[in-house]
Amino acid sequence: MRNIIAGFKLAAFLLTTLIMYTLIMVTLIISPLGINYEKYRGYLLNYWGKFICVIMGVRFDINGPIPEPPFLLVSNHLSYADVFVLFSQLRCLFVAKSDVKHWPLIGFIVKTCGILFIDRQRKRDITRVNNNISENINGNQGIIIFPEGTTSPGMEVLRFRAPLLEYPASTGFPVSYVALSYETLESDEPAYKSVCWWDDTPFFVHFFNLLKLRSITCKMNFGYESVIDNDRKALTSKLHEAVSNELEQTIHPEKFIKEHGEFEPLKI
Repeated sequence: MRNIIAGFKLAAFLLTTLIMYTLIMVTLIISPLGINYEKYRGYLLNYWGKFICVIMGVRFDINGPIPEPPFLLVSNHLSYADVFVLFSQLRCLFVAKSDVKHWPLIGFIVKTCGILFIDRQRKRDITRVNNNISENINGNQGIIIFPEGTTSPGMEVLRFRAPLLEYPASTGFPVSYVALSYETLESDEPAYKSVCWWDDTPFFVHFFNLLKLRSITCKMNFGYESVIDNDRKALTSKLHEAVSNELEQTIHPEKFIKEHGEFEPLKI
């Protein structure tokens, strides 16, 4: 029965995604007529996130003020599901690793919808992406980055990478932050396995198993005050501490180590 329900959810996901993508592309095509493409793209991506969260059965427990554009927000990173829950609550674009461009369907869509990509294997790409961040923060949208650079099972916030915070450090731009965590029902697979995507399980296999879940609770703890520092490393350290303080662990470290051994982040 769960496989059948997951199949219907998958069909709904694909149909909704194609409809919203079509609307975004239509908005882009008619933008020369005076339509504010960035503004309407932001609203359409926001609704895409809302619809997908409904399909996935996501319920929200939100604390703290949700930032309005223009903003730069950092978040811990647990899963591809992070993109949908953040789209559902904010008008934003993401800085994503270049691998995402190769994800089935989603990769093509986000690539053509303005998502900013970074090749972390090329140090020179950092400068280009920081310039793109500064150019894309405006009254229509904010930018979200995942400074951990990879996903985790949610027992702690991994080390933040400083290079993508060059723009706010050099300009004194305030940085907002949020800590994400997930919970599932007791009868379902624990969230650190079923929602968080931190091992080598193929994307489609993991996503289909996620669609089998009856319900997912997403906890979003937004910071009440933004962080400012002209020193990039100091800014990175302050943000890491702030997100860590707001994190509600998806699994306790001792339990994870007992079941899986030491966690080794996927190398990117």
